[in-house]
Formats: sequence, structure tokens, C-alpha cells
Amino acid sequence: MLPKQTEYKVGIYMRLSRDDERQGESLSIENQRTILTKYIEEQQGWTVYDEYVDDGISGTTFEERPGVQRLLEDAKNGRINLIICKDLSRFGRNYIEVGRYIDYIFPMYNIRFIALTDNVDTLNTDSASMDMLPIMNVFNEWHSANTSKKLRAVFEANAKAGKYKTTVPPYGYLKGTDSKHTPVVEPIGAANVRRIFEMRASGMNIRAIANTLNDEHIPVPSDHYYSLIGKPNPYHCQHLWDNTSVGRILNNQMYLGKLVQLKESTVSYKNHRKYKKDRSEWVIIENNHEPIISQDLWDKVQVVNASVATGRSCKNLTMHSLSGLCYCADCGSKMRRNGGCKRNSTEPVYVCGKYSRYGKEYCSTHTIMSPLLEKLVLADIQKQIDLVLNEPDIREKLLAYKQGEKTTRDNTARKRMHEIEKRIKELDGLIKSVYEDKVAGLIPEKVCAGLLGDYQTEKDELAAEYEVLEKRTDAEGQDERDVDEYIRRMKSYAGAEELTREMALQLIEYIKVDAHPGKHNAPRRIEVFYKLIDKPLKDKHNALA
Repeated sequence: MLPKQTEYKVGIYMRLSRDDERQGESLSIENQRTILTKYIEEQQGWTVYDEYVDDGISGTTFEERPGVQRLLEDAKNGRINLIICKDLSRFGRNYIEVGRYIDYIFPMYNIRFIALTDNVDTLNTDSASMDMLPIMNVFNEWHSANTSKKLRAVFEANAKAGKYKTTVPPYGYLKGTDSKHTPVVEPIGAANVRRIFEMRASGMNIRAIANTLNDEHIPVPSDHYYSLIGKPNPYHCQHLWDNTSVGRILNNQMYLGKLVQLKESTVSYKNHRKYKKDRSEWVIIENNHEPIISQDLWDKVQVVNASVATGRSCKNLTMHSLSGLCYCADCGSKMRRNGGCKRNSTEPVYVCGKYSRYGKEYCSTHTIMSPLLEKLVLADIQKQIDLVLNEPDIREKLLAYKQGEKTTRDNTARKRMHEIEKRIKELDGLIKSVYEDKVAGLIPEKVCAGLLGDYQTEKDELAAEYEVLEKRTDAEGQDERDVDEYIRRMKSYAGAEELTREMALQLIEYIKVDAHPGKHNAPRRIEVFYKLIDKPLKDKHNALA
């Protein structure tokens, strides 16, 4: 029992979560204040030191509630010696934390605690309510856990039904006025979104895109949104485009007309730290609203994003076609493009990055004139386009090249899968026949059990083998899709007379540049590796890794 006191400096604590708001006025902050104030006025020697309020915050955590943190700080510093709240659930719904404060911390600081409507008063430890305190705490936490489970189910059901739940829609959209709040295209933002995707598809790096938008004084998404609804932007920001704001747009599938929700969740109803869920757990509804960009433009941007070439822009924001794609054939480091960005500068050349940084002791220059390299690469691309357009069995040849020795193995796998399907069908018939014979009394139960066990074991083993083979043939299917996409891309650049940055990023995986032979007119090896057909780099910084 606490040491007896006659004068109390009271801290009134009130809390209301968003879930509690649904239960009406009985739990409102004003209602709590009225009940507690009236009770305090009826006591002798009690004075209210301060009120502590957490409005719209869950009781499962203490750290995220500024009101309760201030209350506890004042209690520990002796500013208050009595804490009163309407009921235990107002103070908290974490039975471990609530019990720790009531049983250990408050007695340590000689602080009295009252939960009024639950009849909990730490001054009277022998009361029935104090005996029931642990059970009430557990029930309060169970209530919070149960509510959280129900809310998660509601959120998931709403997401699957296509109900769009957000406060601020993505740049280029506004929330619709229909029952599902279906996103509606906002013309000004949508035009900028399309332009951002087009700039990225052309090969511009994200920093250059952000600089372009800032130079043209285009408002950032948050400024634009709040100007549309006639309110000041409540967020503290520099009001400038940066890599994050541009990247967020370039990775948002909403612009394809897909409604993507439930990408994030919290660890638990106690731990509100957010984490990104696996893509398989997202709720995605196709063709939900009007798209801003085409699937083709999206795909081009994803190719650029996945490219080994980040590239460097000149001061005039020009991005050269092969920037970031060229590697030294000897040391594997990226080639650097020097010169050509300023007026009256030297002719642009590519040199080995390691040589440029550390000198001739580590690698040779591998110097090659930029226009010459671009000319050679364009000629190789034109040769590939010609093969795609005119070689009658080019698809089969490309598939054989990509698969190598896998073709024979995959044909054998498909044949074996067919055999397994046939045998599993036979086993299903045999199992059915055994059951029928057992029911008809034609075979004894022991024989029936033995046969069924053997048939089921064989069926399980065949099913496992089939799954392994299916994964292997799925890989072959991906090879076929890659070859078809390679052919489509090559055909799309038929007749091209100039090597553009977009073309290079769509077609080229990387380029290896051999050392200069040192003799006039001696042959020099330049190897172009193409996306979808050739093996990608394991290490984007080293072609030889």
C-alpha cells in the first residue's frame, strides 16, 4: 500500500484512438474530461496540475504517445503524485507495460493511480478490483488484438473490392467522387508524369530529369496537389524535385491503370513500425482506372532502370549514347568518356577507367574515339536487325544460341513430363478401382491398404519429379519469351541511321573494348553483348567478374 498522502497534485490522462471514435460519444475526450473533472472536484485536497491528451492514438504502445510520455515525465519529476483516467484501457492496452507501471514504477515514485470506472485505486491494494487488475489488462490487450485483426480483414476486403484508400493520391491523379474513390486523371500532373517517363525512356538519368523540372520551375507533387485543393502545403520540404520524387513516379504501377494497395504493413498491433510487404502479398487490380502511360513506355523505362549504364551527363545535360555501357576487355573496369562536352574541347574518346584513375601500371589506355566506337556499334546493330528481318529461321537459331546445351535436356524433360502425367492418371484409376473392390468385398482390407500405400507413394514421388521438371521447362519458356522480345526490339529500330541513347539502352547489355593493337590498320576487337540474348553482367562495375 502506498504511504498515506492528503494533498494530491493530479494529472488527468485522456486517450481516444481512431477505433474508439467509432463507438460514439461515450469515449470522447470531452466525455472523459467531464467525468474525471467532476470526480476530482468532489475530493478534498486535490488540485489538477495538468491534462495529458493523446487523441487518435492506439493504446498498444507507450513510446508513440506524446501525452502519456509527458505525463510519465512529470510523475517521475515529482510534479504530480496522482494519475487518474476513465478506465484502464484509456491508460493502455499492453498488459505487460500497464502492469509494469502500476505494480513497479508508480509505487517506486509514490504515485497513486486511479482508473475510475474500473474501480482500480492503487491506494487500496486489497480491493477486488485490484485483484482483477491482471485479468482486466489481459482483456484490454485481447480487445486491441481482436480489433486489429478485424481491421486488417476489412482493409484487405476493401482493397480486393477496388476501394481506393488514401489521403493524397499519386501525382497526376485525383480521388474520384464515386463510392470506390476511383482515381481520376488530373491533366497538368498527368502531362508531367508522361514527360518524366519519356525522358527516362530516352536514357536521361534521374538526376538530369529532376534538374530539368526544377529549371522549368514545375511545382513538386505535394505543392501541386495542395494548390489544386486550395490549401497551403503542410509538409516541410525544399520544394524541389530530387532523385526520390522522380524515382517514386517511375516505379508506380498506378500510372498503368492498376490499383496497387497493401504494399506496406505494421509488424503487429503492438509494434507499429512499418515494413514493405513482398510483392506477392500486394493487392493489384488491373484496368481499375484510366492509365496515364502505356505498357510499352513502362517497359522501356524498366529496361533503362535495369541497365548497367547509369551514365554521366555533360554540363549541358547531354547524355551520350554509349555512356556507362563500355568496359575494358582486359581489366573489366568501365571505360570513361573524356572530352567533347565543352566548346573547342578535344575530340571525345573512351579510355579505360582504371588507367584513368591509377595510371599505366594497372592497365593500358584502351583509347578509342567516341564517334568511331558509336559508328562500329551502330553497324553491328544494323547487322543484327538485318538478320532478324531476312534470316528465315532466325528465331530457332537465336533460341539455340541462348539455350546452348539445354535444348536436348529440355526436350527430354518434356517427354518425361508427358510420361508422368500418363502414369499419374493410371494410378488414380487404380486407386479408385481398389476402393471399389474393397467396398464390394472382393479383396481383404490388409491387401487394400498395401496396394493403396504403394500407389500413393508412387504418385507422390512422380508429382515431386514433375514439379522439378516443370520448373526446368518454365526456364525454357522464359528463353523463348526473351528471344521474341529481342526480335521485337530489333525490328522496332529497323532503318535507324543514328545510334540514340534510347536505342543503346534498349538493345545493348554492355560493350567490351580491346586494347589498341599499336599497328596502323591492324584489327581491333570490339564486342557488343545484347540484352535478352547474351548473359548479363554479374557485377555492373566489372565486365570480367
